[in-house]
Amino acid sequence: MKKKTKLLIASLAVPFVLSTGEVSTFAQTFTSEQEVNIAQQEERLKLVGTVISSPANRPPSYEGMPGQLQSSDTIVLDSPPKGIYALKWVAPEGVTFDVYRGLTPFMDVPLFHNVTNGVKTDLASSPAFSPALKIANPEGATEDFEVKVYAVY
Repeated sequence: MKKKTKLLIASLAVPFVLSTGEVSTFAQTFTSEQEVNIAQQEERLKLVGTVISSPANRPPSYEGMPGQLQSSDTIVLDSPPKGIYALKWVAPEGVTFDVYRGLTPFMDVPLFHNVTNGVKTDLASSPAFSPALKIANPEGATEDFEVKVYAVY
């Protein structure tokens, strides 16, 4: 990709004394417009998890425990690559869901909301990220559906 940019070629500042005795600076700047080739880094994807989700949340496995929302088994991310900065979610068109992480065996914490097919979720904005994730609150599904998780790096 070629991008036009202004490059600062030289800058010259020369102090001189005015007839009044004050010091002033005369400055001159030269600029040049040049085309610069900027190589775009190709986005890389690696499949790190797949899970089957129900079309509705399952009953909690531990009655009376808060935060037991899930419609899938736990997705344990398989060998995320070095430099991972986002997750890409692949699911059937028209299906929306939330992603929770297992804080403890008894409690899940929301991580991403309203995830749809092709959405990339930024890990930098998610300090509570965990490699053990669950699908919850699905909408738009009438039967079990598959969700694939790709590491973006």
